[in-house]
Amino acid sequence: MPQPRRLVVIPARRESTRLPHKLLLAESGRPLLAHTIEQAQKTGADQILVAVDGPELAEVASQAGAETVLTDPDLASGSDRVWAAVSGFEDHPHVVNLQADEPEMQPEAVDALFEALARDAKVATLCAPFPPDLNPDDPAAVKVVGDVHGNALAFSRAKIPHEGPDWLHLGVYAYSWATLRTFAQTPPSPLEQTERLEQLRFQDLGIPIRLVHLSQGFSGIDTRKDYDAFLARVARTSPQS
Repeated sequence: MPQPRRLVVIPARRESTRLPHKLLLAESGRPLLAHTIEQAQKTGADQILVAVDGPELAEVASQAGAETVLTDPDLASGSDRVWAAVSGFEDHPHVVNLQADEPEMQPEAVDALFEALARDAKVATLCAPFPPDLNPDDPAAVKVVGDVHGNALAFSRAKIPHEGPDWLHLGVYAYSWATLRTFAQTPPSPLEQTERLEQLRFQDLGIPIRLVHLSQGFSGIDTRKDYDAFLARVARTSPQS
């Protein structure tokens, strides 16, 4: 049988609270969004689509070689924004939602999510051990606990009482097109709104979320400190002139 078509969507909003206009920051020589697009282009996706909310990000994405679609900046979540971008793409039954502020995303992690969908998962997401420099008590660090079947049992910003190691949730999602449609047609649940975690809507719908475990996570860019650390890593890995 032919392999289902694979689509990576990068929802990109110009405004950001803790680091204003972060996707346009270009102190590395390229806008932050362009770095994320480059990583997405290294995956096995058939198509890369950037869901933008204005012309500045659309221009960055186009210059980086990605297609763009304009979406409403007031949508409730990244997954809602992804649906707005792919609602007409029923011929791409497998969709990965890659956050725009994750320029060091591992391409093989996205491919592993696509493989989880190919093995009949309806939704899949990433998790990794907590890095030594990240406090598991930090509410910005989302915790996840899995069940014996390899699916997520609970997500929370608070500590989850359980035996075993804490796992850090990495907010990259994969879904079948039909499952994403069901999600988008369902209003946010009270628990989703309280925790500000969109994946809880899938659990409220009774849709299992398959966990794909990584041996090591990757850093997103939320603050100026995060961006400065990213710039330092880029400088260390760039060819010396």
